[in-house]
Amino acid sequence: MALIGSMTSPIQGMLAQASAFGAISDNITNMNTGGFKTTDIRFKTVLASKFFNNGDVGGIMPIRAHNIEGQGSLNSTTNPLNLAISGKGFFIVKPQFDGTGDIRYTRDGNLELKNQGTETVNGFVRDNGDIDIISQTGDNPISFDVDRAFLTDKNGNFLQGFLVDETGVVDDAQTVNMRVDQFAFISDSSATTTTTLINTLPSTAAPGSVERAKASVFDANGVLKSLEFVWTKGTAAQNWSLNVEPTAGTLTTITPTSFDFSSSGELPNPTTSSFNITWDDGQTSEITTDISLTRSIGSTFFYSEFQKNGRSPGDLQDFSFDHNGNVNGRFSNGVVRPLYKIPLATFANTNRLAIEQGNLFSETPESGTALVREVDKLGVAQLVPFFNEVSNVNLGSEFQTMILVQQAYNSSATVFKTVDEMISQAADLKR
Repeated sequence: MALIGSMTSPIQGMLAQASAFGAISDNITNMNTGGFKTTDIRFKTVLASKFFNNGDVGGIMPIRAHNIEGQGSLNSTTNPLNLAISGKGFFIVKPQFDGTGDIRYTRDGNLELKNQGTETVNGFVRDNGDIDIISQTGDNPISFDVDRAFLTDKNGNFLQGFLVDETGVVDDAQTVNMRVDQFAFISDSSATTTTTLINTLPSTAAPGSVERAKASVFDANGVLKSLEFVWTKGTAAQNWSLNVEPTAGTLTTITPTSFDFSSSGELPNPTTSSFNITWDDGQTSEITTDISLTRSIGSTFFYSEFQKNGRSPGDLQDFSFDHNGNVNGRFSNGVVRPLYKIPLATFANTNRLAIEQGNLFSETPESGTALVREVDKLGVAQLVPFFNEVSNVNLGSEFQTMILVQQAYNSSATVFKTVDEMISQAADLKR
């Protein structure tokens, strides 16, 4: 091998170690970057039988090895839009609102809200100040434009989720952009069908004595309607009759109306009363009331409790994440239900994903295709609200590697200097 060819190996060694320095520098610089994954530099031997006119040229070549699969540290935050993955998997994001463009994957759960277009809202102002966009008619009509807000990553890519209906059924056939502004969802009204009434009736009351319990129920439009439960003492011991008096309506049927309490004050049978009401505005209600906990005892009337199902229409007030990947919406009518479910994507060979700008990853033939599943069905991860995953950089390990790389670089530089001196001496001898 010609003497000049002896410089190839140390040059390749210095270039390889310089590449390692670059990787270490990137790792340390991004040690607090959300979703960043470290890169290690490994080396392989390069042998060639001929390099120009020089034979048996050898050296080393750097190979980048990505530690994408390694779990990063989870930092607690006060930001409700922060969501970390503990375990395997990636969030799925799309760069374009219409779904075009290549799908990307990320571990960075430092989420944001992004306005995308506007929508005209038509409705009515309710008595409590909320906006009713369900009813067809009403007082205080209102119309205005709102910005549609969607969940995105820090790069503005749209986070993908499965849509969940009001019954809790998850549509996992396709992912959608997750809209979460106030008018993205509404909670429909629901009529009252069952109630629970708990009274303590005075067993010492004289026949004909009347006790009243005021209450209210929801009609089919979610409007509260007032009524009174009226108890009247019968002539027989421990016998009471029950009637219902609507404030703005007519009682059409009620059964049964007479109840005999035991000597201990309990109600053995029947324990429910069903009644129908036609309200003055044409709405009707069919309600069954549970009175099993009503008692006839003592000398004083107590109105203890009245509970009902049903609800008024509600607007989306805010949302939150849970460990199972649900995006739960809280509505003004008290309803809390899942709006979306965030899936995670896993890969057969995670470390062979392609690294994209912005701490994003994309599929490669070596990584395999994404397997997209719900978090609680994945079995290898859970989501952690109010946490953010930062890089998986180990600072101590990086400095240790940096010392080794420095020594290897110095060794290659020493060999290069020695060869250079040998060439200079050879040149001087020739002259």
